[in-house]
Amino acid sequence: MDFFQAQQNARRNTWRLGVLFLAAVFSLIAMTYLLVMALQTYLALDADQALSMSLMTQQFEWRTAIFVACIVAVVIFSGSAYKSISLGSGGKKIAELLGGQRVTHDSKDANEKMLLNVVEEMAIASGTPVPGVYILAHEPAINAFAAGYNSSDAVIGVTRGCIERLSREELQGVVAHEFSHLLNGDTRLNMRLIGVLHGILIIGYIGYYILRTVRGNNKNTGAFLALGLGLIVIGFSGNFFGGLIKAGVSRQREYLADASAVQFTRSKEGIAGALYKIGHSDHGSLLDTPLAPQMSHAYFSSGVSSFVESMFATHPPLDKRIERISPHFKLQRKINEQQREDELKKQQRQQAKEQKQAKKEQFAKTLTSAVVAQKAIESVGKISDNNIDYAQQLLLEMPVNVIDAVRTPHGAQAFVYALLLEADESLLKAQLSHLKEHCPTDVLDNVFALRITVGKLQSRFRLPLIDMSVPLLQSMDESQYKQFSDNIQVLIDIDQHISLFEWILQKIITRHVGSSFSRANKLHKQRRLQQCYAAAEVLFSTLLHQLVSDDDEKQRLLPLVRQASEMSELRLLSEDKCQFSDLDGALQTLVELQVKEKPRILRACLLIATGDKSFTHQEMELVRAIADTLDCPMPPNLVAS
Repeated sequence: MDFFQAQQNARRNTWRLGVLFLAAVFSLIAMTYLLVMALQTYLALDADQALSMSLMTQQFEWRTAIFVACIVAVVIFSGSAYKSISLGSGGKKIAELLGGQRVTHDSKDANEKMLLNVVEEMAIASGTPVPGVYILAHEPAINAFAAGYNSSDAVIGVTRGCIERLSREELQGVVAHEFSHLLNGDTRLNMRLIGVLHGILIIGYIGYYILRTVRGNNKNTGAFLALGLGLIVIGFSGNFFGGLIKAGVSRQREYLADASAVQFTRSKEGIAGALYKIGHSDHGSLLDTPLAPQMSHAYFSSGVSSFVESMFATHPPLDKRIERISPHFKLQRKINEQQREDELKKQQRQQAKEQKQAKKEQFAKTLTSAVVAQKAIESVGKISDNNIDYAQQLLLEMPVNVIDAVRTPHGAQAFVYALLLEADESLLKAQLSHLKEHCPTDVLDNVFALRITVGKLQSRFRLPLIDMSVPLLQSMDESQYKQFSDNIQVLIDIDQHISLFEWILQKIITRHVGSSFSRANKLHKQRRLQQCYAAAEVLFSTLLHQLVSDDDEKQRLLPLVRQASEMSELRLLSEDKCQFSDLDGALQTLVELQVKEKPRILRACLLIATGDKSFTHQEMELVRAIADTLDCPMPPNLVAS
């Protein structure tokens, strides 16, 4: 299943969630009205009468039924809306509610550093910004979760038991499983599901409140106590419906994420070993935090144990998951040949890498634009063995002082500033003068320390290093970000010209860091490409003017772009209508495209970038920035090849 199909499936699951939610609401309305009828009958009884169904049916009245339905619906929908709004900041909020602590590269804990390295490798391999990494420090169980509406506010969280009890290979399998949820749109569905379930359960909370507050011993007091008790019973029914809804949208996604983790890491033993250790651990995967049930559908393995959870399990049994991944895993685990297998795998990996490199060099000589475009489209939202090899090699080749810098808050800011420094001495002097007046001393010191190295930095390192810096940049508060953003703008404007890379850098920072402080709605409407014709014309025309210098070549590529995008009336706009400000507006519209429409846009963009049968890193940085804006993460290694 490719990225776009997975996104479509996630959207279908959202509709399924909506249907189940409405069914639960109608059921709760019916039960609440039955309770109200019973109370009305009880209050109307004479001393010598007994409560009966015939007396209850006499109390039925449409106006009362409609009134009760409206009250219950308002309570449920208000509860859902309140919870959804409270989670507006994305995955970070979920991690903090569960007691998570942010993991940074300042940590002295070797296990935490290993976790950060694994997450960075996966992020670089998938072409996404590095998500925030959190650890549930007081949870000895083995478990993990991913949360967030999109790649800009996503987080990965793991328990202390996860990093202390699992090997690196097993941890990589767990992280790959969670990245699959991020890339497939499952985390967005999980965030919505939390809001939906809160609304369903709130009736039970109201009943509990009534029982705690009502005092007295008259008939009316008894009725209120009965109302509270009845609402608690209805609340248990809501819990039942909640379990049903979570099971309905979660179980098959876990099998898919397990399979994706095997595909990403090329290792069945990693994720199967993690599941095996959960099954044979004293603590298993059960979490101690009281808020664990709210996120039970989003964990790597079942995080809670209850009657409802056992009836409607959100996760398949561990043995079944292991059997699907590797039918003979348990038998193989008894064979003590790990050292020999590790050495053999290492040799095979090296041989495979050399063979792939040789094939890649041979293949690159004969690639056509159409083939490259299709390969890139297929790679969107996926992590392959090549991606991981490339990410690991990239990290080894990057300057160590730059890697160390982007793993600290001050160093990450300084790295971005250093990327924008001009070669011209007079312009450089003006830029540094501005930074001296508007930068913290620690950031400025890092700018001077990085300036020479970053000035000589290979272009293929730039975007991955920017992706690595994102979680540290997100640690700024709003006032710090405003100063940071203003400084970036001044550095760009110093020569009264914005270059292609400067626009790309600013776009990435705004999307993945600035969005943390934006109040904009993260749930876009879904448009068809025909509704975005003008925006597509601006995008393709801008790319043609930026990447193709010869006018005849532009005209040659235009029919191919029409064919790739399936837009037969597409025009080439004049350059004055294709400024970067115009491109910003076009992308703002195109981000609302339906998932199934996005491959047409990316295919046409790649065709323009590869139209001369060659790649430059500048061309591919631009395409990756556009893909990132459309929430279609593109791995860097196909681009580099």
